[in-house]
Formats: sequence, structure tokens, C-alpha cells
Amino acid sequence: MQYVVDVDIKGFFDEVDHTKLLRQIWTLGIRDKQLLVILRKMLKAPVEMPNGETIYPSKGTPQGGILSPLLANINLNEFDWWIAKQWERFECENINDHYIEKAGCWNHGYRYKQLRKTSKLKEMYIVRYADDFKIFTTTRANAEKIFTASKMWLEERLKLPISPEKSKITNLQKKSSEFLGFELKMERKGYDKMGRKNYVCQSHICDKAKKRIKKQLKDQIKLIQKAPNGTDVTRNLNIYNSMVIGIHNYYQIATQVNDDLMTIQYQLTQVEKHRFKHLGIRKTSKYKTRDKGIRPYLKSKMTRYINDVPIIPIGFIKTRTALMKHNGVCKYTEEGRKLIHKKLQVVSAQALQWLRSHPVIGERATIEFNDNRISLYVAQQGKCAITGEELDITQMHCHHKIPWIKSKDDRYSNLVLISDTIHRMIHATREDTLLSYMQDLNLSDSQLEKANKLRVAVGNTKISFSNQFKTGLRQT
Repeated sequence: MQYVVDVDIKGFFDEVDHTKLLRQIWTLGIRDKQLLVILRKMLKAPVEMPNGETIYPSKGTPQGGILSPLLANINLNEFDWWIAKQWERFECENINDHYIEKAGCWNHGYRYKQLRKTSKLKEMYIVRYADDFKIFTTTRANAEKIFTASKMWLEERLKLPISPEKSKITNLQKKSSEFLGFELKMERKGYDKMGRKNYVCQSHICDKAKKRIKKQLKDQIKLIQKAPNGTDVTRNLNIYNSMVIGIHNYYQIATQVNDDLMTIQYQLTQVEKHRFKHLGIRKTSKYKTRDKGIRPYLKSKMTRYINDVPIIPIGFIKTRTALMKHNGVCKYTEEGRKLIHKKLQVVSAQALQWLRSHPVIGERATIEFNDNRISLYVAQQGKCAITGEELDITQMHCHHKIPWIKSKDDRYSNLVLISDTIHRMIHATREDTLLSYMQDLNLSDSQLEKANKLRVAVGNTKISFSNQFKTGLRQT
């Protein structure tokens, strides 16, 4: 796939035709008339301009909410299928594809091989994210025909204007092409058995993204430098580390990600050296953590420390092969949900990133405490240690089994993650309060036994299920 076709839709979200969109929604099978009326009202909602004039739009989707990208996908879904039916989903008689159960998809390789031999169809594949898409093909002649046909189809069928300045055909062997912050280009790599040149696709972080990354990290470094106290320094360091991990998670599929981020690393090292001098930046520390997200970075010689908190080096990254997810995964079907639940053996990266960037702040909240809080969340798979229910990361409590005021112990073995309600029940002493919690929680015998162990550890008496709870029920 040497040639890539870029067709840029001018102001896509402002140009979606309402009539066409509502017809597409109906065709997809969404035929609840009340829902369609609500959607129509949302699309037709009046817009007040800065000069006071009120406009009633006939096109465009409301931006800023979750509905806009969903409606955009519905609008361009028809275009996806039109492209797919030109090659990928072209119907062939007497050619049977076979299903690969492990990958959850059909193997079309044999069909494509026969189509190349027996047809004059133009081989093409589309990759799309929202309104940004690329169509890959094999020859310049094919690319020009696809380019013209795609422009006409979008303008005539979807009534979307095309930007001629930004639309183009690129030969990836000669020039690079940008997509979603990545820069793609084909580079020569040896010869095949027939003596022909071999090419591989190399990907970089695009220049615009590199400038943005550098600016964001420099701004965060300034916040760390200007923090008024050690607590704010730690909080801003954790935010910085979360930003770096987020950048790594997104760009690690670029083949040249290490080269790109090492350039930024060198520049940031000089900035940190001067801005963190008064904070006592060091190359070594006794810092230890069970947080699997941070632990790999401690091996790097580029890691620096302030107040025993690591500064994750942006350049400590290696490329990772991008893997396609199982095609059956879908939260809207029973089979798809089963596959999702099967894979949920670990907590989400978003939850871990939130915990890192929102440490507990206070006299008792040591670095060890916050690290072990994250480790416990992973070990407990984001669930309450007593009820087994999924924890809300904004309303959970990291409980000291032996109270901190007695032990000053923030070790992993002395901590447990529980819900706020369970935590209040563990420290409750009044019988009517305990009865209220027991009625709300409806704990099983084994769950109550676990809760009682924590109550005894803090110096409270055990809750007797048979005496207190049942007696309370009779009284009520």
C-alpha cells in the first residue's frame, strides 16, 4: 500500500446535513419516534450569536458533548461501507472465507488473492477516526480515481464540502503522511527473494505533537518549581508523572518513539537541572513502590528524584507492536460483554492514572502510603475488600488495620481498600448506627466476619449478626 489518499472535509461538524443524518439514523434501525424528535430538537436548537442574532441551524451537530462524535460516526458510516464494498467486502461467488476464532474475525486472504488475479477492482483499505480518514491503495492511477470518486461521493451523497488545499495524494516512499499525531513513511529495508526492494513503514511522533508535548511538560515543570510547599511539590510531581505515562501509552506504537522522545528528554533534563536546583534534585533514592506503572521507570539512569519522589524520564520508552482487538468485543451485545468481562483481570489504565495524579494529601499521607494505595487498588482489582463490589475511586478509603495514631505504619500489610460506607461501619460504636449500616449493606456471614476482624483491630467490639441485627429488625 504505497499510496495514501487524504480527503479533508472542511468544517465537518458544522456541515452535517440534518435531513440526511436523521434518515441514516432511521435506516440503522433506530425508529423510536420520541427519541428521533428529541434528536431533531437538539440538532435544531437555536444558537445565539455574539451580536445578539439568533440562528436556527439546518446543518451541523452541537459540539462539546458526547452526542456530536456519535452522530458524526453515523453520518460517515455510509461512506465506510461504500469504500469497503469496492474491495474488502466485495461479494464473490464460490469463494469461502474461513473464520479465525482466536482473533474473532474472518480471514479474507484467499478471496483477495483471487480478486487480484481475476478482476480489475482497485485494491483499497480505509482507516478512519471521526472525520479524519485515509484510504490506502497500490498505484498512483488507482489513487487518483479513488480521490476523485471519494470527493464526488461525499459532496453529492452527504453534502459535505471538501477542502482542496488540504486534500492530496501522497507517495509514502517519497513523502510522509500525518494521522492522529503520527507521521507515517515507507523506508527501504533490503531485498526480497526476487531481488525487488523491500519497504517497511516507519512511524514518528509528528512535529506538531512534539511541540505540544514539550510545552505541556515545561509548563508543569514550572508549576513544580513554584510550588509553595513540599505537599504541592509532590502533588505536581505526580501530575507530571501521569502526563508522561499518558504520552508513553499513546505514542508507544510509533516505531521511532524512542528517538523522538529522547530529543525532548535531553531538552527537559537541562530545564530540570536549573529549575529544580533549589528543590534538591538527586540521581539516587531509596524510593520503592509496588505500583507496576512506575516500577519499570526506576531502572532508568535518567530517573531523578525530589523528596524521594521519582521524576519519570520522557525518553525511557521503547516501541510496542500495535495489536488489533478481538472483533467480537462489544458492550452492546451479550457475547461482546462476556469477552470484555473475561479480559477485565486488571484495573483500567485511566483509574491508575487518576490515582497517581490525585494522591492523598495531609500529615498522615506519606509517599509510602500513596504508593501502597495504588498497589492495593491493583491487587484488589478495584474492588472493596469486604463486599467485593467495584470501588468508586473518588469515594473509597485506604484503611489502616492497626490505626495510624497507634502504629504510624503505612506498610502494604497494614492497609486495605474499602468503601466509605464500610469504613464508617468499622468505626461506628452506636447500636442504632450499626443497625442502619447492616440493613443498608446486607452483608453475608463471611463478609461480616471480615468486617469484624477490622473492627477488633481498631478496638471496637464485634457485630453479632444474630443478636444485634435481628433484634433491631424486630424492633423496627
